[in-house]
Amino acid sequence: MIMPFGFDSVSEHSSRMTEESKITGDSKCIEIERQALLEIKRDLVDLYGVLSTWGSEQDCCQWRRVGCHNRTGHVTHLHLSAIHYRSFDDQVPSSISASLLHLKNLNYLDLSSNDFGGHSIPNFIGSLANLVYLDLSQANYGGAIPPELGSLSKLNHLDLSYNNFDSIPHELGNLSNLIHLDLSSSLHGSFPVPMFIGSLTSLTYLGLSNNQFSGVFSNQLTNLSKLNHLELGDNYFDSSPIPKFIASFTSLRYLDLSRSHFTGEVPHQLANLSNLQHLGLGYSGVLEGGIFSWLFNLSSLTELDLSGIDIGTANDWITLTQRLPLLSFLQLNRCKLTYNISASFSTNMSSPISTLYLRHNFISSSIFGWLSNFSDSLVSLDLGNNQLRGEIPESFGRMTLISSLELHGNQLQGAVPNSFRNLSSLQYIDFSSNRLTGDLHDLLNVFAEDTLRNLFIDDNQITGSLPDLTQFSSLQSLNVRSNKMNGYLPKHFQHNSVLYSLDLSYNSLTGSLPNFTGLSSLSDLYLNDNNFFGSLPDFTGCSSLYSLVLSGNQFTEWETPSIGQLANLRLLDVSTNSIRSTISETHLSNLSNLVEINASYNSLTFDISSEWFPPFQLSTLSLASCKLGPKFPKWIRDQKSLYILDFSNSQISDIIPMWFWNVSSTLESLDLSSNKIRGKFSSGNFNFKVIDLSSNYFEGPVPNIPSQCSEINLSQNKFSGTPFSLAVVKDVSLSFLDLSHNVLSGSLPDAWVHFKDLVFLNLGYNNFSGRIPMSMGILVSVQTLILRRNSFSGELPASLRNCTNLGFIDFGLNRLSGKVPAWIGEDLLNLYALILRSNKFHGSTPYQLCHLSNLYFLDLSINQISGILPQCFGNLTSMTKKGTEITEHYYNSTNALAPTSSFVDTALAGWKGQEFEYGRNFVYLKMIDLSSNQMTGEIPIGITGLLDVKGLNLSRNNFYGIVPLDIGRLKMLESLDLSRNSFSGKIPQSMSGLYFLGYLDLSNNNFSGRIPSGTQLQGFNSSAYEGNLGLCGPPVTKRCPGDEADDEDKPTLIDNESDADETEYTRWLYISAALGFSTSFWGICGSLLLNRRWRHAYFLFLKKLKDQIFLMAFCIARIRR
Repeated sequence: MIMPFGFDSVSEHSSRMTEESKITGDSKCIEIERQALLEIKRDLVDLYGVLSTWGSEQDCCQWRRVGCHNRTGHVTHLHLSAIHYRSFDDQVPSSISASLLHLKNLNYLDLSSNDFGGHSIPNFIGSLANLVYLDLSQANYGGAIPPELGSLSKLNHLDLSYNNFDSIPHELGNLSNLIHLDLSSSLHGSFPVPMFIGSLTSLTYLGLSNNQFSGVFSNQLTNLSKLNHLELGDNYFDSSPIPKFIASFTSLRYLDLSRSHFTGEVPHQLANLSNLQHLGLGYSGVLEGGIFSWLFNLSSLTELDLSGIDIGTANDWITLTQRLPLLSFLQLNRCKLTYNISASFSTNMSSPISTLYLRHNFISSSIFGWLSNFSDSLVSLDLGNNQLRGEIPESFGRMTLISSLELHGNQLQGAVPNSFRNLSSLQYIDFSSNRLTGDLHDLLNVFAEDTLRNLFIDDNQITGSLPDLTQFSSLQSLNVRSNKMNGYLPKHFQHNSVLYSLDLSYNSLTGSLPNFTGLSSLSDLYLNDNNFFGSLPDFTGCSSLYSLVLSGNQFTEWETPSIGQLANLRLLDVSTNSIRSTISETHLSNLSNLVEINASYNSLTFDISSEWFPPFQLSTLSLASCKLGPKFPKWIRDQKSLYILDFSNSQISDIIPMWFWNVSSTLESLDLSSNKIRGKFSSGNFNFKVIDLSSNYFEGPVPNIPSQCSEINLSQNKFSGTPFSLAVVKDVSLSFLDLSHNVLSGSLPDAWVHFKDLVFLNLGYNNFSGRIPMSMGILVSVQTLILRRNSFSGELPASLRNCTNLGFIDFGLNRLSGKVPAWIGEDLLNLYALILRSNKFHGSTPYQLCHLSNLYFLDLSINQISGILPQCFGNLTSMTKKGTEITEHYYNSTNALAPTSSFVDTALAGWKGQEFEYGRNFVYLKMIDLSSNQMTGEIPIGITGLLDVKGLNLSRNNFYGIVPLDIGRLKMLESLDLSRNSFSGKIPQSMSGLYFLGYLDLSNNNFSGRIPSGTQLQGFNSSAYEGNLGLCGPPVTKRCPGDEADDEDKPTLIDNESDADETEYTRWLYISAALGFSTSFWGICGSLLLNRRWRHAYFLFLKKLKDQIFLMAFCIARIRR
């Protein structure tokens, strides 16, 4: 497929064509045509001064890009390509003046590579009857192609490629002299291949690639027997085989069918194309099944692309390089290739391969030996994403012509060999995503300083610091992202450099940043996620900077205003630092091209006048955790292109201004959370995909949900009224909805069918009432469902059993009733948290809950549940062993801004006698709370198998019997509450081994006997045991039988332990005193011995102290007398 010219290529092409069309005679242009040219110039946006000569001379035939007839002086050629090349900064498109019609002798018109703003091609171009050559490619034209172009009967070259048309007129079939037709990448919409093309029998060049042509490929092109160039790639011929009639085009030299979605086998008749030089079948959709033997008949073939096709087993693909003698370009990406040469396999090569692309296969390092056959011809080699292991071999040093080498995405290790010094032509290197080691300075020294242009070694294990890169006179791009660099940047860059991209992000580089003056061509600078500190440096010398990313470091000051002078800067990211500066207009004054600012998570204060009008139009503005308030920043009011706005936690305490809703009309992501913003949310139509207004004071009704919105968080506000009207919403894309902590009321509408993509739903802490709607069972993607602290009543709808992805349910603090449904344990097998506390559930605990092997948090407390606990509770395997704690849950969002989003579980739990709300640490809270019910029976033995449970609360029930003797197996237990039951017997001795136990309540039972001795159980207050009249021994005051005699006759175990403790204490007291004395003595005396000045000062101090003591004693003696 032919790709569009780059800007440089277009300019060179246009200049060359202009020179070829210059006249050599003495004729001068016609005045009316001269005026017409000046009119044409006025409507073109000449960004680069290409037409600066127009008007400077009287004779327009001497103007640049103009060609005239050498006898008549009529304008015959206009080369106007790349006058107004498309760019992000363009706001006013070019246009073509109707004065063009005055150039009646015009036969060559090139308007390619301009920006005509998506408008239609002017109809009047069809009136230029003498046109032979018309090039409108890459001109940003749209709409319908005017049928008037079919009147250009002399036309033999028409190029409409790389535009955005929506139809092709059949009148183009009248262009019987057309030799060259290119419609590549020109259409949007699905069309069959136009029938009229078959009538253009003079065609030698036909480009139809990269459109959406579809359907059965009929025989309409059969008549194009003169074709030598045919492009059909990148289309959707889903139900059509490759047409066999293509084989009749015996003049074909170029055939591209890649990415065309054909079906069936490749017709072997293509072997008749003996003149074919280029064949592209890559990703065409043809059937797999081995090397196509007919390929070997294409003896003229020089370029072959079979990417995406399984072309055989073992080393069949190597045969291509043996039997196609002229083959120089071979592309076999994603062909499931391996390489395993046997001793008998012939590796004699006859093809002069210069370009070899074998990316994304299963090739091992054994291929390196075979590649040596091409050492004298290889120019470009791509072995990326294979199974290469070990070190890069020295043999690469013999590929003296190679200019591009890609080995990324393998498991290569060690250092780059010194033989690379021989590769004087090597310009492009991609070694990223391997395990290469060594110092960066040593690595750079193996490459030629005057030829290396692009080096990608990101995601390796490179160490060291950054050397002065300006010694590499041709280096344009260096990427060392995600390595182990830990040194400093050079203090200065000695020479001027052509480097335009430098990425050192995600390393451990440190120190302050240098002056980047030597890198005057630098366009993209990524230093994020290192350990740089100090002030942001002076970037005055980097006037070409386009992207500046310094986030994730330890910068503390932004005092220099030099960043504000970077007129070309589009991306500025200084987020997640420790910058405490005050930002004024000066810091941002000349950033007229700025599109993205991210200064979040600093201590920046924005002191910007409310009357300031920024020179830029932003798409992204993120200032989270900066100080913008207390007033809402007025300087953003004229931003018309904002796409992402984040003012979260920015100390704004103001009423949201009305003008803000005009700014919001373009927003897709809005985050104003954690402020004190008041007011109502506008009822206008918005394009939001993400809205976060949580933790503010918004009031009024919940705003309408845009159909394309994927995440909404309005929690912790004052939104009121009935729930939002779901009935008027059609199939929203919402995956996250949090309306908790508001004052919403009324019944939930039974219309959740439109919310099938919901993954997270939190309606807790409101005043909702009535039954839970049956339609909630349609939420088959939901993982977290929270209805906590409302007034829902009735039974749980059975439709919820369809929500099989549910992992977290919190229906606590409502008025729900009925039995705990058995289907929870039968169908919701992904459940890891079930909270039904403080409702009106009754009946027994269903044994089906034991099927929930992922369950680690169960709270059925404060209900009316009765009966005995199922014996199978030991099957809750997630509590039996330590697993992988997931603190944050990720899910695929419909939001293109953040395709992968996440949320954190929060739960209200009774823990150690108190209630707490747990967030990110909830995952560590493995517990069972069945308190305040009417349960009876004994504790199931299986509970003692829950070895990783942290909390167990069975209080305020009617349990009886003895506590299992091996309850001490629950070594991770931190909280145990068995109070207010009817347990009896002795407290198990094994409980003295619960070393993590921080809360214990066994009160108000019928326990008896001695409390097991040991520091653990004796450490609790006696209130933990009160109400058990039969208990004795510390810490309760009641003595056990026989304790009095033991006290008189022999020391108790406690006495012995006390004596032992006292002896141990005395021993360590003496040792500590001795060590203290020695340290003090030598600390003071050693200093006096070694330091003469200190010694004199010390003895002088003692002398003065002695005199003072003597004087005080003398005075006291006199007073007493």
